[in-house]
Amino acid sequence: MTQPARSSTKAAIWLAAFILALAAFLVTYVPKLREAQSLRVEKYKLDEQLREQEAEYNRLLARRQALTNDPREVERVTREKLNLAKPGETVFRFESESSAPPARNP
Repeated sequence: MTQPARSSTKAAIWLAAFILALAAFLVTYVPKLREAQSLRVEKYKLDEQLREQEAEYNRLLARRQALTNDPREVERVTREKLNLAKPGETVFRFESESSAPPARNP
């Protein structure tokens, strides 16, 4: 073999080795990139869910403290939920139009 043929064969072997190494790298690396992206999206969703749960917890904690420490809040909840009134009070209840029976046409 001549010198130019031998160098072109070496170049072809190096090119083939490079392409093979690149293909092996991509085959192993691309799925890891997709998995990492998927995990980032899942983490974002879980962080958002955590923020919502913390806000709900803080709201419930404030409500519990109000019901424990504020007699006016206890009275308000008792009136609304249990429909109770103080002795001697007159309670007026107003029905909304959606709960009222439809008007009849004579």
